[in-house]
Amino acid sequence: MSVTTPIQPGYQGLLAFCELIGEPLPAYQRRIARAYFGPAREICAVLPRGNAKTTIAALIGLHHLVSTPGAAVTIAAASRDQARICFERMRGFAQHPALDGVLVIRHLELRHEDGDGLLRVVASDGPRAHGLSSTLYIADEAWAHRNGDLIEAMQTGLIKRPDSKLLVISTAAAQLDSPLGRLRARALAQRDVRRSGAVLEARPGRDGLHWLEWSLPEDGDPDDMAAVKAANPAPWIKVADLRRQRSAIAEIAFLQFHCCSWGVGEGAWLPPGAWAACAGTWAPPDEPVWLGVDIGGSRAASAVIGVTAELRVAEVHILEGDDAVLAVPDVILGIARRRSIMEVAYDPWRFRSEALRLERDHGMPMIEFPQSHSRMTAASESLHAAITSQRLQHPAHPDLDRHVAGAVAKQTGRGWRLDQREASLQIDGVIALAMCVERAEQPVRRARVLGWL
Repeated sequence: MSVTTPIQPGYQGLLAFCELIGEPLPAYQRRIARAYFGPAREICAVLPRGNAKTTIAALIGLHHLVSTPGAAVTIAAASRDQARICFERMRGFAQHPALDGVLVIRHLELRHEDGDGLLRVVASDGPRAHGLSSTLYIADEAWAHRNGDLIEAMQTGLIKRPDSKLLVISTAAAQLDSPLGRLRARALAQRDVRRSGAVLEARPGRDGLHWLEWSLPEDGDPDDMAAVKAANPAPWIKVADLRRQRSAIAEIAFLQFHCCSWGVGEGAWLPPGAWAACAGTWAPPDEPVWLGVDIGGSRAASAVIGVTAELRVAEVHILEGDDAVLAVPDVILGIARRRSIMEVAYDPWRFRSEALRLERDHGMPMIEFPQSHSRMTAASESLHAAITSQRLQHPAHPDLDRHVAGAVAKQTGRGWRLDQREASLQIDGVIALAMCVERAEQPVRRARVLGWL
C-alpha cells in the first residue's frame, strides 16, 4: 500500500493501515480489532493501565475516518486533559508521511481533505452531547467519565444510523454502580460468557454487546506477578515493572490499574508496616518548616503539621471542635517564634480570612491549597511515595498515627486520594501532612540577582 492506494475498510484494511503508518498491532490488539469488526454494535475492551488502550482506539477511529465515506467519528474522553492526550496521539498518526495531504488537522478535530469525513474529540466534563449522529462512537477511559451522560448519548445515538458502532475502551471501574460497571453487568448477563485465564469474554447475543476483558481472576493473587502479567498483554510490560509497581503504589491503585480488578472502591493506602518503618525522632527545633493546615468541623479535628526540607516531621498540633479554627493562628504564630516558616499551605474553604490576617499582620507566607481532587490526588501520591521509600521520618506521635490509620485510598476521576475509612474517624492530620510534604518537595524558588544593567 502507498499513499496513492485507497485505504480499505474492514479488519484486513485496518491491519494494512497500521502497517502503513508504522504501528503494527500485537496479538491482543488484533483480538480487539476482530471484535470491533464483528457483528456487535457495542464493543467494550477493558485492560489495565499502560496497555495502549488509547492507541488502539485512536488507530480504529483514524482508520474509520480515512476508509469510510461520510465518516463521522466522535471520541469521548474522560476529561479535557484526556481529550488532548487522545487527540495528540491521533495527530501524531495523522502526520505520518504516508497520510500527507489526506487529513486536515484542527483543534481537537481531524477532517478528510475532500470534506467527506470528520473526527472530533469531546470531554465528559464538557457540555451535554445528546444529539450526536456518528458512524463511530468511541468512549476512551470510560471508568473515569464524570457521569454516564456522554456514554448514554452515544448508546442512544446508535438508533439514528444502522451502520454506527460504539467502542468502549477502559480500565476497570473502582465502583460497580457506575456507567462502566453497569455495562459489564449487562455483558455478563448474556448467555455466552467464558473466561480463559486472564481473558474474560462475553460474546453478543441479541443484546449486541461484545465484551473483552484482560484481568486478574477474582480468586487470583495480586502478589502472583506471573498472573498479573497475564492480565497485562502488552509485550512491553514486564514482570519486573509490575513488581516495582506492587511495592510503590497503594493497594487500591495496583488492583484497579494493574490487575484490572472491579469494585475495589476503597482500600488500604499504605503497605503493612510502611508507616511504622518511618518512625524516628523529632526534627531539630531550629530547622525551617513547611506547614500544612487542615480545618475540620464539629466532628473533625483541625491540624497543623510541619515538615523540614528533609521531610522530617517537626510539628504536630491536633485541635478539636468548631472553635479550633480560632486557635490555629495562635499555633502558627507560636511556631514562628521558635523556627522559620517557609510556607503555610491551607485549604481556603474555612481558613481564608484567618490566612489573610496572618499574611497582612505578620508577613506569614500563606499558600492556598484547595482540596480539589486534582490537588489532593497529587498530594496523596506524593505522601505515599515519601513513606514507602522511607524518605519521611515521623516521631510516632499518637494523634498523627491515629489519623494515618483512619485513612483509606478512595478512587476519583483523577486518581486516588486520601479519605476517611469511616465517617467517625479523623484524618485531618494526615491530610495536613500530605499538603506540607508536597510543598516541601516543591519549594518556592527564590529570586536571585544575576547582574546589573
